[in-house]
Formats: sequence, C-alpha cells, structure tokens
Amino acid sequence: MTNLLHEELSYAVRGVLYDVHNQLGPMLPEPVCTQAVAIGLEKEGIRCQTEKPFEVTYRGVQVGRYAVDVWVEEGKLLLELKVAPQIEPLHKAQAISYLKVTGADLAFVVNFGEEKVTIQRLPNFVRDKPVVFNWEKQPPGDDLLYPELVNEVLLALHMVHFTLGPGFLHQVYRRSTMVELKEQAIGYEYIKEIPIFYQNIHLVNQAVRLLFVEGRVLLATIAVEAVTEAMKRQLQVRMKQLDHKLGLIANFHGTVLETVFVRGW
Repeated sequence: MTNLLHEELSYAVRGVLYDVHNQLGPMLPEPVCTQAVAIGLEKEGIRCQTEKPFEVTYRGVQVGRYAVDVWVEEGKLLLELKVAPQIEPLHKAQAISYLKVTGADLAFVVNFGEEKVTIQRLPNFVRDKPVVFNWEKQPPGDDLLYPELVNEVLLALHMVHFTLGPGFLHQVYRRSTMVELKEQAIGYEYIKEIPIFYQNIHLVNQAVRLLFVEGRVLLATIAVEAVTEAMKRQLQVRMKQLDHKLGLIANFHGTVLETVFVRGW
C-alpha cells in the first residue's frame, strides 16, 4: 500500500480544519477562518505562517508577488481557504498555480462555505512532471484586422496563461505578457495614462495600463470573473481617443484564457 505524502501532518491538519468548522460553523469571512486555522495549528504544535509572501517570476523576471493563505511546516503543505457554495475547478487550478510558484509539496483547497467542511488534496505533480505547451494557430475571422500579428499575440498570451495559470493579479499577467512579447520579438508601447478631454477641455490624465502592440493592436490584460459590455465599451472609447482600430481584452482569471476582440468606430 502506497503511503500518502506527509500522511501524519495531513491527518493532523485535517483535524484542525474540521474542528474550526465544527466550532465556528460555515460562511464566516476568509480572514476569520484563516486566523482560526492558524490558532488551531499552533496549539497542535504545527508551525505555520499566514499570508506568507512569495515572488512570482516569469522567464526569470520578477513580475509580482503572491501571498499564501496558510504556509505549513516550511512548505510541506499550503492551505488555500475558500468560503464558497462549493469547491470549483478554478479553485483547484489556482492552488496548482500556487504550488508552481512556491514549490510546496502539497496543497489543500479548503472550503468553509458548505454545511460540512470540504477539503481537496493536491500533490505537487507539476514539479516532477512538466506539461508541454501545445497551442495551435487559430484561424481568425475574415473581417479581423492584422491576422498574422493577432495570432502572434494570441500565442504569447496563451503561453503566459499556460505558464502561470489562474489566480494572480492583473499586473502579474501584464508584466508577464510584456516579458513574453519581448521574448517573441514583438514590439509594443506601454501606455500608462491618457489625457481625457471633453469639448476640447482637458479634464484629467487617466491611468489605463494598456499595451499598444506593433502600432496596431491595443491590448488590455486583466483578471476578472467576466468581461462585461462596459469593459468592451471602455476599451472602444480609449481606441477612439488614441485613433486605434483594433482592441483585444485578455482575461487571465479562468482555467481557460478568455480573449475578446473590440473593433473601433
């Protein structure tokens, strides 16, 4: 019979998680659950640290930081705590992303939002069995501008999502995209702000954080639950202000990269 990785530690941690849920009940805010779990672990003599920071790197370049909910016994185990109706595939995908970043041996995705606490166990298989990136060139629609450039940009975006996975902030994906564009020898201008005018009167300089790729595609890299019509409209207005014809929103939030094209007026 195969022994489970860190079997005794896992058993002890599970006991604390069950006790926290039994004592406090479901649906408390995540920070409260995190604090309670840390107290329970420490009382059991299990070393832990909450909100432990880690650097996120892409192709050897630091692109941001991430904090683990609960870091247990110097990386034998990390806990990703949720308060949700149920554990979703996205939650597990995020935990896998964090295993890649931290190098931890094992992750528990723990949900305190249900009647009974739910725990998903995820060993760090990605450390020992790297997955090969595989992406096929996508045939763009007949009306899409710059089809060759668009495919080059899509390839770079999918590489970033494949390498990092979901679960990080906007700026991590934006900085990683800039690194990947450079790697692929694709030129871009980083637009940090644009002036806003009404009736030829300057109102404000607005932060935008957009990439203007090869002087043709205005790219917005985000990480949100869904791309809304308001987001598409906002990018379209920015395109008009900057006199650009094609926009692209890349949403890194989900298990699959979401890409939305926006045409100018």
